[in-house]
Amino acid sequence: MKIKIGLVGTSQLSFPGPKAAEYAKAVQGMQQHSETMGFDFVYYPDQVITEIDAIQAINMLEKEHIDFLMILNISYSAGFLVPIFYRIQNAKVGIWSIPETPEGPVLFNSFCSNNMYQAINRNYMRDYHIQSKWFFGHATDPSFIDRLKVTVRALQAIKKLKNSRIALIGGIAPGFYDLYFDERSLFSKLDGIYFNRNHEYQEIINLANQFTDHDIDPFMESFNQAKISATNRARNLLGFSYKIYLAYKKLISENHYDAIAVSCWPKFQDDYEYSVCSVMGMLNDDRIVAACEGDVMSAVSMLALQEISQDSTSLMDFTAFDETDETIMLWHCGPGAQRFCQRNGYTLGENYSGMAHKDGEICGTGVVRDMEFDQLPITSFRFSGDMERYINLTGQFIGNKKKSNKGSRGWLGNVKLNNQNISVLDFANTILSSGFEHHYPIAIGDYAKEIKEMNKWLGIKPITRIPYDDCLQDEEDQE
Repeated sequence: MKIKIGLVGTSQLSFPGPKAAEYAKAVQGMQQHSETMGFDFVYYPDQVITEIDAIQAINMLEKEHIDFLMILNISYSAGFLVPIFYRIQNAKVGIWSIPETPEGPVLFNSFCSNNMYQAINRNYMRDYHIQSKWFFGHATDPSFIDRLKVTVRALQAIKKLKNSRIALIGGIAPGFYDLYFDERSLFSKLDGIYFNRNHEYQEIINLANQFTDHDIDPFMESFNQAKISATNRARNLLGFSYKIYLAYKKLISENHYDAIAVSCWPKFQDDYEYSVCSVMGMLNDDRIVAACEGDVMSAVSMLALQEISQDSTSLMDFTAFDETDETIMLWHCGPGAQRFCQRNGYTLGENYSGMAHKDGEICGTGVVRDMEFDQLPITSFRFSGDMERYINLTGQFIGNKKKSNKGSRGWLGNVKLNNQNISVLDFANTILSSGFEHHYPIAIGDYAKEIKEMNKWLGIKPITRIPYDDCLQDEEDQE
């Protein structure tokens, strides 16, 4: 579902610039951007000068159900238009100005009008608490295009979340109390989202039992052709694993879910000596968001990342940091999407059993994906608590240059928090002192700006750096 951007142009008779020609160029530019950036576009054809003009324009654009109103001050325009435009129903607001001629008479005075509009909103209309993003330049300017791309991706993610269906299957993993949340926060921040927490583990087992060996023959044949290495235990569980995959796919399809959070233990281990990790990877390969351990908030965050990146996501733990080369380890048992390991691929192995181990003995349950992530830029983002804050982490996986534990994992360098460099010690201190949850959704690419803007529109604050100190610290010590 694409966002729809509406454009309206304002002007004043007293400025002599070629206003109609400038507006036509802006319309043409936005039409081109709608095709390359993937949004729907509509514009009000006439220039707006009077209050009556503004009311007519808003009536037309509200009927179009736009998500974002771009107000182009072609020239300096009347301040009484601001309360009409900025209070448009069910749409965010942007304000746009064009460059002035460098000499001679002032033809447009466009930027000054933007300044006035924003000041009217901030001061005269302060009780409405309306956010508005400013834009400057011609529609073809690279700086304008880059700024617009961030907004389009951010608003597209919000629209996706507000129109999504999320399910929790089997409950939150035992003892993972940090993953609990008030589902009403979803409804208040993302009005329109659907959430079902009543699916049970047994539903998946019942669905899996409906599939026969004949149903899994194509998968087994393709697996053998792919020549993916697997331990004996993992190989023996492949057929059962694929039935579980088909069961999740069936439940998701029948209920039109966009993302699921799965209680991946201890029931699978107790009942079948089996781990569902690789199935989580398979679902994310299909761009069906699947979060481990019943983590609904990570599922929602992964869905936002997937919408912004248009790529598969995965869910990690933060398990180690190394000050010698300023890297952190993002690891999980084995649910990584294959998109993260295209260079060296993955093998299928075993997870910890969930049961007590004898000294010196390692016993595990299949099936998990053992992979080291490629050298990739990534973004890690997650809504935290009851969506009152979020984490915005970026960096670059360094590939297989360092030793690491089995599982889906990667050492991350060039670590940044909120698009600012941060030492790994400060990052670890920030995470622990702020009490951020232990799960880190990741997507390929640097989308720190989009994550920041999305959360700004939603009114959610970032977790910020807490510089390491030897004394007790908490969020009050954030910079």
